[in-house]
Amino acid sequence: MSSTYPNPLKVGVFLAEAGIQLLDVAPVDMLGMLQKDYVQGMARMTNQSVPADKGFDIEYYFINETGQSPNKMTGGFKIEVTHSITTCPPLDIILIGGPMPDYRPSPAVQQFLRTQLGHVSAFLTVCTGCVPAVFSGVLEGKRATAPQGLIPLLKEQAPGVEWVEKRWARDGKVWTSGAVANGQEMMGAFMRESFPELKAEVEMVLGASDIAVRGTEYGAV
Repeated sequence: MSSTYPNPLKVGVFLAEAGIQLLDVAPVDMLGMLQKDYVQGMARMTNQSVPADKGFDIEYYFINETGQSPNKMTGGFKIEVTHSITTCPPLDIILIGGPMPDYRPSPAVQQFLRTQLGHVSAFLTVCTGCVPAVFSGVLEGKRATAPQGLIPLLKEQAPGVEWVEKRWARDGKVWTSGAVANGQEMMGAFMRESFPELKAEVEMVLGASDIAVRGTEYGAV
């Protein structure tokens, strides 16, 4: 069995506004561990032999509405923006980090996210990254999660979404996470489910990095 993902892989990170937590977008770096050169480096570190063609070539796209760069993050970090919503090409995977809960996407951002949903093989949100998605209609009729404290309000604002209190949830190609740290667990689960041809390599990089992927239920180990 092989995945449906092309090589090179086009991975986009949408930055809804300034002040997004760096941890919200950090899961993209887990995908980076499946780059061919990184896989080979991890193989050497763990004394394993891995064929040179294992892994992906990855093209990264860091996107905000206007293309203005840099995009300020928490912790004093700044991310170099590579594209605006009008210059970003169709992606294979999109990750949305969480803005403030009162963020509302502009009509142009709403259209961008709906259009990318039609292109991508995976649409992932971390923490309040669900907010741009839900107010763009991306989550309508889908099963999704969000930070636990926000779910009661979201149930009122978006009753067409099946809200569940989970560390992460999946509905087809749409993945959502609860708290910000659950984004890494969601990404680990996504990697395991999405790249069957890289099963050994996924386990190698997750194991060497000691990234735990707990069950979806809060309280589960």
